[in-house]
Amino acid sequence: MLVSIQTLFAAVLMLVTRIAVGDVQVTEPVAGAQFSGSGGTVSIDLKWMDNGANPPVDDITSFTFTLETGPNNHIQAVKKLDESVPLSAITKVGDTYSYTLQFPSGIIGNGQYYIQVYSQVQGGGYTNNYSPRFELTSMGGTSSATFSDSTQPPGETLVAGTGTTTASVDTRSFTLYYTQQTGVSRFAPMQMQPGSKITATTWTKKFPTSAVTYYSTYRNTLAQETTITPGWSYVLSSGINFATPAPYPTDNGGWQNPKQRQSLSTRKINIKKRARVMGN
Repeated sequence: MLVSIQTLFAAVLMLVTRIAVGDVQVTEPVAGAQFSGSGGTVSIDLKWMDNGANPPVDDITSFTFTLETGPNNHIQAVKKLDESVPLSAITKVGDTYSYTLQFPSGIIGNGQYYIQVYSQVQGGGYTNNYSPRFELTSMGGTSSATFSDSTQPPGETLVAGTGTTTASVDTRSFTLYYTQQTGVSRFAPMQMQPGSKITATTWTKKFPTSAVTYYSTYRNTLAQETTITPGWSYVLSSGINFATPAPYPTDNGGWQNPKQRQSLSTRKINIKKRARVMGN
């Protein structure tokens, strides 16, 4: 089977892109979230997941979190909130990592902001990733952020052996059905546990129709890098079954003598007599 040079080049390019794309996928705060500084202090719970690409989160030695604003092509740093935070100080529940950021409301005015997550990688290199844009209200600072946008800057990875690359992620995917998502990292719904009762009486299709799109030319990038399934946000309790083991069926009345289902009587045939008859 012959493979064209163009096809081979596209395949190699897609493989290199997958190896180089970043690590941290910030999931909270969600786009458009609001945080008030009316109490004098702003508290933001930052959450992220490992998107499965290189480098893995476990290879990161420390994080630096910076409050930023401005357009994606002209990022403006406002204040470094926490610096060189070790991985051991990050809370992990299931597949979700979290860290709480707190800062005084007087450092900046109202407006739209986002958090830069700078990750120092073991053995050299770094990654930059950004949270969705959120709103700060009731702030005490005099300088406000007037720029507004619907997406955050794309992430950047520089790790030995991978080079530098950027990849944008559509964070609106967090609230869309999987089939409607378009980002390079797509999100599957969290696994839920079945209920104790079945209430449905009929079957329905969740997606009655579907569509397919064919490429007319070769693409040199991947439309999707990975699928992320979030960990459980709940705890499933379990314990040892201390009930006394049930006795054998013959002891608890559950055993049924097969003769009760027998409709014909059994007959015993003398083998020697049968052989003599067959010989004649």
